[in-house]
Amino acid sequence: MSSTSSNNQVTNMPNFRSTDFLREHISSILSFYYPQCLDNKHGGYFQQFDNQGNVCTYNSPRHLVSSSRLTVNFAVAAKLFNNDDYLKTALHGVNYLKSHHFNEKTGGYAWLVENIQTNDRNDKNVIDADNHCYGIAFVLMAYARTYQAGADEIYDFIEETYDLMEKHFWREQDQLYVDVIDEKFEHTSAYRGQNANMHCCEAMICAYEATGEQHYLDRALVVAHRITVELAKQCNGMIWEHYDRQWQVDFEYNAGDTENKLRPWGYQPGHFTEWTKLLLLIHKYSAEPWLVLRAKVLFDKAMEVAFDRENGGIHYGFDLTGDICSAGKYSWVQAETIAAAAMLATTLNSGIYECIYQQLWQYSWTHMIDHNLKCWHRNLTHDNKAFTQSSVAMGRTDYHSICACTEIISTIS
Repeated sequence: MSSTSSNNQVTNMPNFRSTDFLREHISSILSFYYPQCLDNKHGGYFQQFDNQGNVCTYNSPRHLVSSSRLTVNFAVAAKLFNNDDYLKTALHGVNYLKSHHFNEKTGGYAWLVENIQTNDRNDKNVIDADNHCYGIAFVLMAYARTYQAGADEIYDFIEETYDLMEKHFWREQDQLYVDVIDEKFEHTSAYRGQNANMHCCEAMICAYEATGEQHYLDRALVVAHRITVELAKQCNGMIWEHYDRQWQVDFEYNAGDTENKLRPWGYQPGHFTEWTKLLLLIHKYSAEPWLVLRAKVLFDKAMEVAFDRENGGIHYGFDLTGDICSAGKYSWVQAETIAAAAMLATTLNSGIYECIYQQLWQYSWTHMIDHNLKCWHRNLTHDNKAFTQSSVAMGRTDYHSICACTEIISTIS
């Protein structure tokens, strides 16, 4: 991996509060993916792109998370723009989830698959058949958002996926979801994590918004309270990532691995602000005062510790003493924090959060967004140099930036 200077020393800033700008930015990002990401031979989406932005059409693995996230992208765009082509593209992703990731024998979803180069579009090779709750949460989101965009025929997929999570992953005694179970749902990993539960909460919100069925919102509320209030008491109100079977914090898990893409050691300020967004989304439908209080506290802590006052943006991680342990700038962290700032500014009618919103957009517009390719850099160094790499572990999707913009539009409209 090499690093180069980020390509954007932009002086003319758009109106970041304009819904026209936000809609145009979503369209711009999608122009990078559509239609080149469509795999019309084997189904699904190409998930890897070279440094020039060209799709890698060789037989690269397909990750369940990216298969789902790209489906969500096209589904939310289909609804936002009332675009039938985007809806067809989202259904293209749904069909791939069902034909390739879905395990007809167990009802689970393979974490990683690879298409086999034959004339049969349904030929596949399962590389990793384990069932990850993190990934299945995104499957639920993909079905909910695609149904919400107008695909009435997949309504049953939403409840079917919820039932799968309820049967195998939900633990009533913990009021939370476990993380990983093997292919046959026989052996459960001892690891417990907040990240999978955070995205389960997000998925339940999506399912509620799509169907209006109360049990989804109820579940989102339970998970949110367990993670952001009850478990956070173990860490002075902050959210740790890793836990043991009894949901006690595990400070030793992945110790030293602060750059892990799914389970990094250290506090994740991007998850603090992502929880801010989710708590405020729930508050739209359930006006419990603790939701706004915890949303504000988590956001303020992230800004206090992780905002880079010298170079701008939000650092990736900080340690138990509050020192930065991972100084890079990840696109998802900036996007989630921008959305959270917009929602706090509106909810609290606060100029402080409006200023943060504007400042982080200016930072991202200048450094994080690749204005040549139209998409966002995945990550930058602490001093805002863009990493160049031929592939990304879970593939490239821009899920966070697209969905952040759609949430901002909903907030300010």
